[in-house]
Amino acid sequence: MLYAIGLGPGDKKLLTLKAVEIIKKVDEVIVPGKMAYELVKDIREPRVVEFPMGDASNVVKALAEELAFKSCDVAFCCLGDPMLYSTFHHLYNELVKINPRIEVEIVPGITSVSCALAKTKVFVEKALLVTTPEFHKEEVVAVMKSKKPKEIAEKLKSQGFSDFWFVERMFMEDERITKNLPENADYFSLVVAKK
Repeated sequence: MLYAIGLGPGDKKLLTLKAVEIIKKVDEVIVPGKMAYELVKDIREPRVVEFPMGDASNVVKALAEELAFKSCDVAFCCLGDPMLYSTFHHLYNELVKINPRIEVEIVPGITSVSCALAKTKVFVEKALLVTTPEFHKEEVVAVMKSKKPKEIAEKLKSQGFSDFWFVERMFMEDERITKNLPENADYFSLVVAKK
């Protein structure tokens, strides 16, 4: 099993309990540089794989080839959250090309966006745009409090979105994640859309 572990924004005290638990139990821990190393070293001595800024494709391919069929449990730990602008994105794409059946569990980390909002005491009530400096058009949208999932999907289709997931009551006993969007849902629901 390969675990992608989000280490959060750089404060050891903001590591999740699940992240620490997995780092302790796996056979090997890999980090992509010194900052991640500093966050993990007191829990477990990790192996550092340097990802050069710019084009890291050779490093990504070599690591993917190494991990694609590994029989032991490995944690790849990255700063922030593995799903948001992370090193893991490129590694994952290479891994599934080599081994489409690879088992991967993604453990989210506290994002820099959440921390920046907390430090500045800026609350989000309606919408939040997270982008890179190029201000690309959004490629993924997560709509919280999606009480009318099908209606939301129809609106997003007109903006070029074509792939949809419905996530309801996450981490609760009756959690549901499906591509079949219902007409109605409760407060604890999200629609995730991708172009």
